Amino acid sequence: MLWPKAFTAALLLAALLAVPACQVRPLYSTGTGGIAPQADLPAISIAEPVNRVEQVYRNALMFALRGGADGETPRYDLIFRLTLREQEIAVERDSGTPNAYQLAGGVAFLLKDLASGASLFGANVNATSSYTRSSQNFANIRARRDAEERLSETLAQLSQARLAAYFATR
Repeated sequence: MLWPKAFTAALLLAALLAVPACQVRPLYSTGTGGIAPQADLPAISIAEPVNRVEQVYRNALMFALRGGADGETPRYDLIFRLTLREQEIAVERDSGTPNAYQLAGGVAFLLKDLASGASLFGANVNATSSYTRSSQNFANIRARRDAEERLSETLAQLSQARLAAYFATR
């Protein structure tokens, strides 16, 4: 019976020795030198949008990066490309008419250093949003627009999280 106790004690000792080597830290904590990783986020300038959906994405991302405050002097530039795809996901039994749709969207973005022009970080984020159609044309237009806005805002939140994680690991 001595062996299981000694084995358990050795495992406990190894676990205690491994804990100080752990490099996990909260994303929103102060980093090395007392500087928070979030300090770089407001210094990102975001490329101009080309359509309404990209404008919603850009506005939501700017708010996520800056928290509603004015941005700092830009040190980084973020270029992005947003794509949307619509797919029928449900069909009415009697008429065979689609009545539910899913929007799948993705954003590919690249963060560049303005001073050197070097590419620092690139990523892709994807999300979906669904909506239903009815016999009212205006309601259908509004439902699709609402789904596009939900999708754009979700993509902005995911992009902000990826950027924050990048700066936290630098």
